Amino acid sequence: MADSPTKVLHVVGSLERGGVETWLLELLALLDRSRWQFDICTLGPDCGRYAEQARAWGSRVWACPASAGAGGRWGFPLRFYRALCAGGYAIVHSHVHHFSGLVLAVARVAGAAVRLAHSHNTHDGQANSLRRACYRAAAGALLGRTQTMGLACSAESAEALFGARRQSGAPVELLRYGLGGQASQGAPEGERRRLRRSFGFGECVPVLGHVGRLERQKNHEFLLEVAAAVHTRLPNAHWLLVGEGEGRGRLERQARGLGLETKVIFAGRREDVPALLRSVMDAFVFPSLHEGLPLALLEAQAAGLRSLASSRITREAAVVPGAVEFLALEAGPRVWARRVEACLEAGKISRQMAWKTLEAAGFSAQRSLERLLEIYRRALGRQARGAAR
Repeated sequence: MADSPTKVLHVVGSLERGGVETWLLELLALLDRSRWQFDICTLGPDCGRYAEQARAWGSRVWACPASAGAGGRWGFPLRFYRALCAGGYAIVHSHVHHFSGLVLAVARVAGAAVRLAHSHNTHDGQANSLRRACYRAAAGALLGRTQTMGLACSAESAEALFGARRQSGAPVELLRYGLGGQASQGAPEGERRRLRRSFGFGECVPVLGHVGRLERQKNHEFLLEVAAAVHTRLPNAHWLLVGEGEGRGRLERQARGLGLETKVIFAGRREDVPALLRSVMDAFVFPSLHEGLPLALLEAQAAGLRSLASSRITREAAVVPGAVEFLALEAGPRVWARRVEACLEAGKISRQMAWKTLEAAGFSAQRSLERLLEIYRRALGRQARGAAR
């Protein structure tokens, strides 16, 4: 009888569109399910919009809310423990930053042989306080005792979560994100005209773009100030902001207050982001306060867009030569506006050349999956050898 597939549980906040979630779905599309089974547990109140697609590709997707109100203080650990025991997972791969400490502690009790914490950001997004500092310290200590391995999307994100443990604790490795087939595809005939018309943009109107959740980390307030400064220089320029979040109402009010209500379109969640990047946008603006290795910036490069990005973003995100310029947020909206104009004037980069560069650097979904499975195999081998001693 053939061996059953190795079971892996990925733990995420949700399966709404985001960099980590999009990457996971790209891996699922390529996975050999006769050898590997990737299931997904979400810690939010619902699984998210990607859940249906993940299930269609053979994954079990289930929600285990981590909030204190969902079954009391000990509700999450007990529910998660029971699910792990029932699932029989050899590997638990947690993507939830400091909270991974608790996730992997439960996984250890449940008998998961390999327990990976994966850092996707350089900050947990929470304000600094004494309470938060204590939480981070406790979570970091717990991670040091419960993880068998650490993964990170960049050197800076590794330092942010694992710090000194990179030298003294469980091994930590870097794993690049992978872009899927849509990023490498050319634009079908008429796509630019059709998509631009759907937003009311003319063929020759310059369109600046951004992709990201409408939350503080992505720094949309500053982005709109840049848009206002660009408007004084290029009155015919428009902006397409793709993403959803709690900040949408506030940002729409800000846009109206800046007189940009006809210049800025909040497109919400979209399933055709690669098409919007390659056929609607002429340049990409990304002023985040912090990032691990932003998939959106990689997608923009694959689309041949020149990008202006915050200097707080790791330089590892600039893969295609000449495609990304980093600029300090402290330079202010007017300087950013001038550099945005320079991106437009420079024009797009060959998509074919950009994709070849990204692929050669290991940023394809196929290479990312191969590397991840290689990491899993080595981790399982180490644990097996350790148990045999």
